[in-house]
Amino acid sequence: MRSARRTAGALIVATALSLSGLTSREAAACPNCKEAVSATSSEAANMSEGFNWSVLFMLSVPFSLAGTGVVLVHRAVKNGTFPEL
Repeated sequence: MRSARRTAGALIVATALSLSGLTSREAAACPNCKEAVSATSSEAANMSEGFNWSVLFMLSVPFSLAGTGVVLVHRAVKNGTFPEL
């Protein structure tokens, strides 16, 4: 029973995090960069889109690594291969 509650809780947290990522707004650059890019050609607009994606990637990497670590520890504990502390 306890395992089912824990799994349900983990599923709820994972769903909430996934939905919050889908509903978030686009990250904006600093005001000076935004003005400089909007005043130039379409090539600079593509560059600003690249900046937005790079920021989102840099923000997602720590959470991906932490999530992977949690999954690996959870599997090790579940299989009984995790050493006792």
